[in-house]
Amino acid sequence: MARQLAERFHIAGVFSDAQEMLKAASPDVVHITTPPQSHYPLAKQCLESGSHVYLEKPFTVTVSQAESLIELAKDRGLKITVGHNYLFTLEMLEMRCLVREGFLGGRPVHLESYWSYDLGDTTYVGPMLGNRDHWVRQLPGQLFHNIISHGIAKLAEFLDNDLAEIVATADQSEQLRSLGVQDVLDELRVMIRDKSGTTALFCFSTQIKGLNQLRLYGPSGTLSADIITGTLVRSGTRS
Repeated sequence: MARQLAERFHIAGVFSDAQEMLKAASPDVVHITTPPQSHYPLAKQCLESGSHVYLEKPFTVTVSQAESLIELAKDRGLKITVGHNYLFTLEMLEMRCLVREGFLGGRPVHLESYWSYDLGDTTYVGPMLGNRDHWVRQLPGQLFHNIISHGIAKLAEFLDNDLAEIVATADQSEQLRSLGVQDVLDELRVMIRDKSGTTALFCFSTQIKGLNQLRLYGPSGTLSADIITGTLVRSGTRS
């Protein structure tokens, strides 16, 4: 694939070995877009070679791997981050600004994050469902492991670090069963409560179509950011 892309975009340098690339190119930053199972060893190589690292989500497969990379980056004076690009869309930036300005009237009382997913996507989903050995199906959390960080990341900054309670339920949709797939779950609901009393709902669904939103409810205002339409709706007692 690397060679095909290099030919298509007329890129002179193409490598089949990461260490060889790091030695030859000495890149300032490396963007890692490989399957998550390879994130940890590749990121470790890059950091040890002196490159900053931008990882696609999920950051790593395990928490211990993530902590190890963060510690290594600190020791080397380098930066490492994960690509939660949806946190920086215009509607999310405006939502964050309004929260700082006090539009909600205090801390969020409740949050809702919805992330829908199309099983009819032949470009990505088709190959994954048609191959038991696909890297997504080899992740510990399979489809959830690869996708839900988009929706969960939106909730994280508005919750305390200490979570008092998490309740989750997962199931398989009738649509997925009809496709003959037995080992993949595609419906997830998570209820979260932090120690300050703020609650949050996360909903991942292949059956709710076209709904990728974050909603914040405060004592005197409500904000709803729609990632698909790129809009932010505000309502409540504050204008």
